[in-house]
Formats: sequence, C-alpha cells, structure tokens
Amino acid sequence: MNNLSRPLRQVLFAAILATMPAIAQADDVQTQSMISERISQHNPAPEAYIKDRPILGWQLNSDDFDAIPEAIRDNLGSVDGTSYDQAYLTEKTGTIIALQFRKDGPDFYIIGKSSYDAAYELVSLDDVAAKNTRLIERLDMAPAVKAMFEDQTPGIVGALKTTPVEMLRLSDLGYATGEALTIQAPWGEQTKPKGADAFLVWDGGENQYYMVNADDDGLPSSYVPVQ
Repeated sequence: MNNLSRPLRQVLFAAILATMPAIAQADDVQTQSMISERISQHNPAPEAYIKDRPILGWQLNSDDFDAIPEAIRDNLGSVDGTSYDQAYLTEKTGTIIALQFRKDGPDFYIIGKSSYDAAYELVSLDDVAAKNTRLIERLDMAPAVKAMFEDQTPGIVGALKTTPVEMLRLSDLGYATGEALTIQAPWGEQTKPKGADAFLVWDGGENQYYMVNADDDGLPSSYVPVQ
C-alpha cells in the first residue's frame, strides 16, 4: 500500500503545483512573455472594436511634465495605475493625453505616439460636444478641465480613432475577472480592478501589449464592436 501511495502523492502534488500560477495571478505582475505564453496556450479569438465617439485630449507639445495642467497631471494613470517617467514623455512628444472618464472619476492616459499618428485624427470641440454627451456630462468630475473645454484653452483638442482595433479579453486568457491584475506595459505597469474584465491591444510601435479597461457596459472604454 505504501508503494502505491507514493505515486499517488506525487500526482496530487503535481496537480497542486499546476494550479499555483492562477492562484498567484493577483500578486504577480504579468510580463509580456507571460502574456504571450497565455495567448499561445488559450488561442483566444480576437474581437474587433472601433471608436464611436470622439474624445477630448491634451496635446503633448513638450516633454516637460510640469507644462501639463495640474488638473490633468494629477489624474494621469488614476484608473490603471500607470506612472509616466521623463524618458516616456520625451518619446511621446507630439501625441495627446486622452481625457476620458469612468462613472467614478477621471481616466486620463497618454496615447502611444505610433498609435496616435496611425489611427487618430483631430476633430473640433463642437464635434465632441455633439457626439459624446456622456463625456461632456462627466466633465463635472474635473471642474478645471471642464473650464478649459468651455474656454477652448489652447492645447485642448478633440480626437477620433478612425481604424478598427483587434483586442483580446483577459478572461479568455484564463485570468480571473474577480481578481485585480497588473501587467507590464510599454510605459510601465497597468492594473485591472477586481470584479471587471479588461482587454489587450497590440502596440506595433512598441512590440508589446497594453491594457484597455472595460467601461460600465463591459466594453473596452470608448469603443463599440465593429458591425
């Protein structure tokens, strides 16, 4: 019986070890190689999304962090936990900071320079006001930004992403929706809050994936499915 129980114990121990990566998910920063391994393992079907509403942005015309208005600067990375260093700002001069909002507050982030150049076009602030009423309503959460929009402060622009984007759901890669998750991104780290799904997008300029958090409807923030 003892000889038979040892192999059984080994099998059980191996099974326990096999479950450990999933259990550790919330504590481990998922590197790009870990993400790629998950994609190879699960082979998820990509989903196509497109921006249906123009957004507000702040033009990054220099790499001086202090040149960004305080009301915008203080809310950068407030949702996904991203932090931006001087080297990243230098690389991204010429792009915009997306000024978006979730139901609980600002969700400001810097759009990658290569993505901005390839996929975005500038539109009028009047176009943003007409087509993205929810965004305009949520400007009340950032009164200083609302004032800049209403005064049409130089630097505040409208922008629309004009090309479809393929995304992968994190839940389709085996990541638990109920747990928070932090990934390594081109500009540092991004975090998905617990209780929500999120999406991965390939950044061809950086050769890495970055994260798009879900909105209140479970869709990538400010995107709709391609029909």
